[in-house]
This record gives sequence, structure tokens and C-alpha cells, in this order.
Amino acid sequence: MDPRAAAALRTELAARRALVLDAAWIHPSFADLILAHGRWYAPAPWPGGTQRPGRCFAAAHEQADKRGWTYCGGYALSTDPLIGAFEHAWCLTPTGQAADPAIPDGHVRVYAGLPLTDTFRRAQQRGADAVLTFGHDWRLQPNTAVLRDGLPSNALAPETPPLPHMLERRPDARDRRTHPR
Repeated sequence: MDPRAAAALRTELAARRALVLDAAWIHPSFADLILAHGRWYAPAPWPGGTQRPGRCFAAAHEQADKRGWTYCGGYALSTDPLIGAFEHAWCLTPTGQAADPAIPDGHVRVYAGLPLTDTFRRAQQRGADAVLTFGHDWRLQPNTAVLRDGLPSNALAPETPPLPHMLERRPDARDRRTHPR
């Protein structure tokens, strides 16, 4: 994963954290929820046939149901600096690769989001729209229950073992190598 892209997305999410829906909630904004619980993913080549540009939420639901992949909701950072970060949905393959059914390869620098269990995703009864955010239909509220009360214990899918190229060196491991104790 590109550390500069991850840092840029963290910076954008920190700025969006201030877009508070209700300061009394556990997560007063969607960006706060992602910064607190999100997982980070590097872009990977699309492994699945036809993509549906502009319909990320519906396409991610469709691929999760059709292929048994894990639906993720969160943010993507565009390669276009004028676009920056945007709310987005994609899937994870069983090997943990980001599989984006809506954005062509090469247009996203990094993803940060929540891999959701099928049980939680379906229980939200939001059809083909966003599970956690406003999504495409601005009449639908974000998932205020999750923002207000926090993620239920059955919401997050278990960690998928990262692929070797996705592993980041931990700073403490580097420090031990450089400065033996």
C-alpha cells in the first residue's frame, strides 16, 4: 500500500471528521467511524468481468451476493486531486484483495472502510443502497444507529489474511532492527 496515499486519505478523513451529524453520538460522523474502525486496502486489478461505473453501492451488493465476496463501505481516494476522497463501496475477495465493481483500474490510490458481514449488511434493509452512508439516494439518512450507538459485535467481517504485497512494515519492528535493545 502506498503510504503517501494512506496519509493523504487520513488527512482528508480527519478534515471530514468535523462534519458532525450529532456531537453526542459515539461516532459523530461517518469519517470518524472509518478512522476509528476502518481497515486500509491497496487497489488491485478488477477480477470480475463487467463493472458498473457510478453505481458502487448496488454493484458491491451484487458482487457480494453473486460471488460470496465481502461488502466494504468507506472511502476511496481518487488519483485525480480535484476529486480527492469520496464515499464508496467495493468488495474484498476471499484472499483479501480490494475488488472494485464500479471504478476502473488505476483511478483509486487507496481504500479505507469497513468489511461488513452478510448478516449485518442484510439486516440494515437498505436494498442496493449504501449500508452506512447517505449513498445515492439523499432522502435516505446515514445509518444513524451505528453512528449513535457504535458498531454491533456482528457487523465487521473477520480479518482476511493480507497478501504479502499488502503488508506494511510496522514502525516498532523497524526501530528494533535499527536500535537493538
